[in-house]
Amino acid sequence: MEFDDKIRASMGVVVCLRDMGDGTSRLFFDDVRADGETNPINWSHDYFFTFTPELSNAEMEAMSLSSEMYERIGVMVIARLLALNGRVI
Repeated sequence: MEFDDKIRASMGVVVCLRDMGDGTSRLFFDDVRADGETNPINWSHDYFFTFTPELSNAEMEAMSLSSEMYERIGVMVIARLLALNGRVI
């Protein structure tokens, strides 16, 4: 695909970075539902999925999390998207 055709799946994942106020942050992952598959404008909360353990604010801000943590985050997102869209059993 050479351009954005504006078609999306009806379900997705949103990620939020929350400062926990103690020098750490967490990533929260929630399922969201689109208002349509063609150029969806509104995504509404559908279900809380998971969150990460506390992550150092300094490491987050320096983008210096471990390779293992970046991999875990990516695997969580891809696995959830596959499940939401019925592509895994």
